[in-house]
Amino acid sequence: MSRIAIIGPGAIGGTLAGNLQRAGNHEVLLCGRRSSPQLSVELPGGHSERVGPVLVAWPGEAGPVDWVLVATKTYAAAETGRWLAALMGEETRVAVFQNGVEHRERFRSWVPDDRLVPVVIDCPAERPSPDHIVQRGALNIVVGDDGAGPELKALFAGVDDHFWLTGDFQSAAWRKLTLNSVAVLTAMVLRPNEIFQGPAMQAVARRIAAESVAVAQAAGAKLDERVIDDVMAAVLAAAPDGVNSLLADRMAKRPTELAARNGAIVRIGAALGVPTPLNSMAVAVVEAQIRAESAG
Repeated sequence: MSRIAIIGPGAIGGTLAGNLQRAGNHEVLLCGRRSSPQLSVELPGGHSERVGPVLVAWPGEAGPVDWVLVATKTYAAAETGRWLAALMGEETRVAVFQNGVEHRERFRSWVPDDRLVPVVIDCPAERPSPDHIVQRGALNIVVGDDGAGPELKALFAGVDDHFWLTGDFQSAAWRKLTLNSVAVLTAMVLRPNEIFQGPAMQAVARRIAAESVAVAQAAGAKLDERVIDDVMAAVLAAAPDGVNSLLADRMAKRPTELAARNGAIVRIGAALGVPTPLNSMAVAVVEAQIRAESAG
């Protein structure tokens, strides 16, 4: 049995907790900003799990664990670090379930590289109410096949039909970031996926994704232009009224993960000498909108 702490019991963190509860043989601790005696998690196939309670206040109350699963937003690294400082034991492993390609860079202050496991996760999940989480589709998880990746996979034994080990995690992470990159257009205009139905917006989306592929290639990832077609196929297959997490945060006037998504493409592109004019413009526009909302 493993003692597992999940930092950030939102839609993704709660989904992870529900799946681990279903896998069994684990003690699952939930660490968050808001206390709750229990979360209800609906899983595909009619399964339902109850997990909790959610711990808050002083992280030191939790004590060292075998695994920490980080499911917080990318901008909450410092707050997450407070929990990590209390949860880390001499052999604790930390799996980072976050967007972007800078998993290690965010947490090197608290976690040695050999105990940190970057994760690519793709799972439709939502939280209709603070204590109710619904997993809408497959829990797709990709980790490296070296280090502690296989051990992380073993935690989900019995519910890991969509858990893959890869010898090229960098390419998997950049592929996911490229898919995420075009969502910035919805955040700019504050409209759902319906904006991609027209050819003009599709052309812009392709160019944004192409910039991400170019930066990924310069960084050493094995992506080619076919990824752009995959991105557009996914965008056009999505529900027209679908709202991605970046747009949801903008509409709710919450902090966003823009810096870890399109901002990372711009930042890494500049360091590698790869121009990213459309991503740069998108980041500048959304940042200006956020400043104007804050001032007004």
